[in-house]
Formats: sequence, C-alpha cells, structure tokens
Amino acid sequence: MLPKKARLTSAEVREILKNGRSVRFGTLSAKYVPAATAKAAVVVSTKVAKAAVERNKLRRAAYLVLRTSLPKGVCAVFFLHKPVLDPIELASLCLKLS
Repeated sequence: MLPKKARLTSAEVREILKNGRSVRFGTLSAKYVPAATAKAAVVVSTKVAKAAVERNKLRRAAYLVLRTSLPKGVCAVFFLHKPVLDPIELASLCLKLS
C-alpha cells in the first residue's frame, strides 16, 4: 500500500479526470497531470471484478507495484481494464508518464 501522503484524495481524482492527459498501455490506462509531489490512485470498475474482495486485491497489488515505480512529479489515476494485473505492464506504463 502507498503511504497516505502519496495517495490522491477524491477531490484530486476528480480534478485529474477532468483536466488530465491520458495514456494507455495494454490492459491498463492512466490519466495524469504534472505536479510537485508524486501521488497516485488506482480504480478498478465493477465491470472488471464484481466482488469487492477481488477489486480490493487488484487495487492493493497495483499499489504495491506503484510503491517502487511511481514517477516523480506526476499525479496519476490508474485504471485496470482486466481482472489480472501484470506488474511489468504497470511499471512500463509508469515509465510512459515520466
């Protein structure tokens, strides 16, 4: 899990969704804006995983990967489009943001 200071608030997520730039890589996509500090959020839709337990497992696995690969100076919201998470794919998407 990311530390609380590295996670986005719901207001920040709404702002990024409204004004951010998009990038897609494989089964993942992200919206991001340049910022002074690096922050992130992970969104898993109920269309991807019906049960909350499954969505939370995917979200936690993504946060674990983001702990080491989150680029500096970017606030990003990551979206998972499939019920599996490839850590290498997420790290590659993070490289595209920086």
